[in-house]
Amino acid sequence: MPPRRKAKKTRRSRKPALNLMNAAQTYANTAIITRAAFRTNPIEFFTGYQTLTGTKRTYNPVTGLSSTTSMTKSGYLPVVNGQALTLPEILGFDSPDGTSVPFGGFATGGNTFMENVRSNIKLNGGIMVPVVQTIGVNFGFAVAKKLLGRQRRGINKVFKMAGLRKDVMV
Repeated sequence: MPPRRKAKKTRRSRKPALNLMNAAQTYANTAIITRAAFRTNPIEFFTGYQTLTGTKRTYNPVTGLSSTTSMTKSGYLPVVNGQALTLPEILGFDSPDGTSVPFGGFATGGNTFMENVRSNIKLNGGIMVPVVQTIGVNFGFAVAKKLLGRQRRGINKVFKMAGLRKDVMV
């Protein structure tokens, strides 16, 4: 007689833990792309928060001398600079002073979105620079994951003892 069929155990699915190594690799790849195409870092690109620096020249008619002072301004700053593009500018969110930003943002400066991305890529050395950087980052992380396996296991054991293994891993 064949063996009796047993009821299958139901599989319980687990929410995968956040892998910090993969998150760092993803951030590094995103930084390469946003720097090449949008001339910002990922945080500036997604939030629109920028820090702009510039110089202001003033002329004193009494003494005949001119002086320069440097200025730094931080915040949500959609500006016509033709280089830095942020997601709020691209989507056409309003600026803080209440003026409406057109779709494509202030940063387009009369150009289309793709024209600005192409000019940013050219300013950063062409398309091959981010491609080589991406290959280098991915290769570096692959080697680091192999070389640091023992240390990563030790850190994951500490996370497990702290009760964080279900949420975070390295």
